[in-house]
Amino acid sequence: MNDLNSNQEMLYFESDDFIIEGFKIPNSETAKKLTEKLEIEPGSVGLVMPMNYDLRLAIEKGLCSNDGFGKKYLYMQALYRKGFESWLLESTAVRDFNDNLANSELDFVSVPEKRQGFYQYYSTMDLQFVYLCSNIPIERLEKADLALLQSAIESEKADITPEISDMIKRTFSDVLMAYPNKDDNVLCGYGYGSSISPNRSVVLEINNYNFDENGNFRDFSNNAARSKYMQELALEMQTTLSEQLNHRVIVQVY
Repeated sequence: MNDLNSNQEMLYFESDDFIIEGFKIPNSETAKKLTEKLEIEPGSVGLVMPMNYDLRLAIEKGLCSNDGFGKKYLYMQALYRKGFESWLLESTAVRDFNDNLANSELDFVSVPEKRQGFYQYYSTMDLQFVYLCSNIPIERLEKADLALLQSAIESEKADITPEISDMIKRTFSDVLMAYPNKDDNVLCGYGYGSSISPNRSVVLEINNYNFDENGNFRDFSNNAARSKYMQELALEMQTTLSEQLNHRVIVQVY
């Protein structure tokens, strides 16, 4: 699974269909990897593999074919992500926490696009440091909810309508949870760059990147202070955002 971002150029998708300005999605070959089984045994803390997408359910709901996730699924998923992340920006202090890092005297630097991991690269939030790390298996949605997303992408505008926004607020807890057949508090790992988190939680990540443009380590002198600051910020973010979203939020430092 680690090769999802090993060659960033392969993650761009171009097609004559469903061209929606501002949306980045993986190409279909890359998306197929999301359901590949990984040879990893469950750990003592409940690490669960493979990824939490259900290709069979997606096929049953007409979202894709036996060939795997295609552009229809990927654009609908991107629209759901955009709607959720827009709500997150509007309803919580996530931008303020991002700005704390940007303005810190510890001189944090953001990850260059060519070195970003899968989740950060496909984030729709215009934040240098914070990004959503929960997967979005839209096949869990009811058909009426999927119809809202499909209608929007077929319009080629992909606007976040009030109906789509309300649907996302109603469904995000089930869609973003790791596994629907596991208890809420079971610890699960389910993605590239994602460590273990409670099953029913929204997982965000901040990246403690400390390298120059050539990929060399930038500064050893404040590394301990940077790490401490990020860990403390992550804990504060978890408390604040969980209260504001009225849902458990986990913030990881990667």
